[in-house]
Amino acid sequence: MSLKGEYHRLKTTEDSEEDEEDSPPTHVQLHTTNFAKGSRWNHVENLDEFFEKVYQYQQNNGLAAIALADIMEILQFVFIVSFTTFIVSCLRFRVLWADKVPIVETNMTRDVLFSDLFDLSQLKMIPDSFTLVFFLMMAVLFGVHRTCRAGWRFYKFWEMRNFYSDALKIAPHQLRDCTWLDVVKRLKEAQQDVMINIRKQDLTELDIYHRILRFRNYMVAFVNKSILPCKISIPFLGNKLFFTRGLLFNYELLLFWGPGAPFKSSYHLDEQYKSAIRKQDLTKKLQFRITLLALVNLLFFPVVLLYQVLYSFFSYAEVVKREPGVFGKRSWSLYGKHFFRNFNELDHELDMRLGFAYKSATRYVDTFTSPLLAILAKNVVFFAGSLLGVLVVMTIIQEDLLTAHNMLVIISLLGLTVTVGVLFIPDENTVRCPAQHMAEVLKHVQCMPDLWKEQPHLVEVYAEFTQMFQFKVVTLLDDLLSPVVTPFMLYFQLRPRAGDIIDFFRNFTIDVSGVGDVCSFAEMNVKKHGHPNWMSGGMTRANQYEQAELGKTEVSLINFASKNPQWKPNEDETVFMSQLKESVEEMESVHTSKQQPVEESLRYISLDHSMMQSQSSVPDSLKWSVWNIRPGQLEGPRGQVTVVTVEQGTAAMDPIHLHQLHDLQKHTAVTQPAAQGSPGSSQRPARTNVASSSPLSELKEPLLVPWVVQGSEQQQPADKTVLDMPPDS
Repeated sequence: MSLKGEYHRLKTTEDSEEDEEDSPPTHVQLHTTNFAKGSRWNHVENLDEFFEKVYQYQQNNGLAAIALADIMEILQFVFIVSFTTFIVSCLRFRVLWADKVPIVETNMTRDVLFSDLFDLSQLKMIPDSFTLVFFLMMAVLFGVHRTCRAGWRFYKFWEMRNFYSDALKIAPHQLRDCTWLDVVKRLKEAQQDVMINIRKQDLTELDIYHRILRFRNYMVAFVNKSILPCKISIPFLGNKLFFTRGLLFNYELLLFWGPGAPFKSSYHLDEQYKSAIRKQDLTKKLQFRITLLALVNLLFFPVVLLYQVLYSFFSYAEVVKREPGVFGKRSWSLYGKHFFRNFNELDHELDMRLGFAYKSATRYVDTFTSPLLAILAKNVVFFAGSLLGVLVVMTIIQEDLLTAHNMLVIISLLGLTVTVGVLFIPDENTVRCPAQHMAEVLKHVQCMPDLWKEQPHLVEVYAEFTQMFQFKVVTLLDDLLSPVVTPFMLYFQLRPRAGDIIDFFRNFTIDVSGVGDVCSFAEMNVKKHGHPNWMSGGMTRANQYEQAELGKTEVSLINFASKNPQWKPNEDETVFMSQLKESVEEMESVHTSKQQPVEESLRYISLDHSMMQSQSSVPDSLKWSVWNIRPGQLEGPRGQVTVVTVEQGTAAMDPIHLHQLHDLQKHTAVTQPAAQGSPGSSQRPARTNVASSSPLSELKEPLLVPWVVQGSEQQQPADKTVLDMPPDS
């Protein structure tokens, strides 16, 4: 399905009336300062690359750290290639698996020595092996490419070092004391002095984010609208998310920066993609490019697969020895990072949110343990641990037992069995409360389906969530299988969607003056891409095709505004946030007015954690206000708890407020249809936001947890702690 959308140019208040492409405003005075006249930072040609380097320089702690990381990366590659060649050529595998080796010119045998394992004379035979020579040639080409790339990066970041020192006034030794917000503030000041971008007089936070995240915003929108294929069907297991770094590389190569990509440059979409007339031709061209790329992946998959296996082995060999349970830990999948990522959100901002959500997510998945598997694991650990303990004691008493046949192998296998078995044994202190754990996750991930919030106890929800928060061993297996699976996903799944991709570029690309072509979702325009179920009703004109799913537009707007307090949104976005703030204040006032004063409840609470009483003793108004303040606001001096009132908790807007109002709106819509449809009742128009009507005043009881409906099976038990502490507090 596609709409006949038109590509258009988005003007700012600084634009002239002319529509000449990339022409600077006529009223802007260029080179207005003495510093700008002699500055090499005036009129930077590739601002996308420039701002990306500015961000990377700050995040990677300067030139020295970046150069050292590149050098170590090259040395790692050289080591993997050379060491693997040495092992394959010189290792005598028959001797490795033998117990004894014969003594030359005698019928006697002796134990295997380390020197017996290698035959250095085999190095001379490398040129005679076609397969080995082919892989070495590919490795040399790849190594030369990485070396040249590292040299070019050093040159670029050397210039960036000078830019930080000269234009931003940040010396190398001051870099670690500067946050990204400090850098953005100085970039805006430098724009006034040296005119980095001559197409605009002023530089805004959104301009900088658009430049850095131009293609990443497209990828977030592709995932949000389910344009790109990210699933594979496995027999007997059903559909599984499959979104690896290799697959992502191929998607970006096709769509953004590879040969024949829709973007002619880093900031300009090819004019052909802006009109529906050329859709059929462009679809065929894209399908041909996808087919060609799939064939290239299929041709080189043995080389890529071999490198993936070797790199993974050398990377995890020492880690597994030091921490055998590393693969039993979980991490956010690559698809999960794109799913939870907001528009205009940088890497460090996303990593911070997901890092805060990690412990809560771990507690949630730990509540879903199989009783049968737990019983089996306990017994396996018991038997393996018993044997391991006896063998360890015996080797301590008699050290010669370590040299016995396969003794070390047996001890290692028993230790690995115990380590893996422990992973399936639930912690005896685990509290099975999936609703609370999922609520804590939502406070940080900021985006999830309604089913996850309403019924987090379902196995279906657990299965979906664990595909985004999966075991590290699953991530490793996906990366190893990626060279094999990627060609088939490109040809059989991506190729049929070529027309949808062409439509997406045409319908959701706008030209922002002074910035270039960007994804329209990245503008966070609630009128164009807002969702009526996410407090944009009455403001948005978007149909289902144009709406961002799961309130992504609204959540991204609030998140970006909170991260950049100096940013000034457009009029529509300002009105939306003002109405949202009024709705939050009304919701808080309703919870306060329907409960006893907060001061009366303080007698039930001691400032020391050990003196807390039952949850039923505390009014819901206090619990609600404490639940919704940010992490770190509860913890006071000397580990004491500081009680925060409702008024103090409303100082800053947070995406969690939007989820509360969204779920409250759904709850009100469910409880009122009978009254609205009864005889004699007048039909009222649909509410546009909570502040414009009075559904909150009609609630007889407040919601203890914003997304838990009163009377549902997932309410918090009455015998829990008096304060619902924020995660990781």
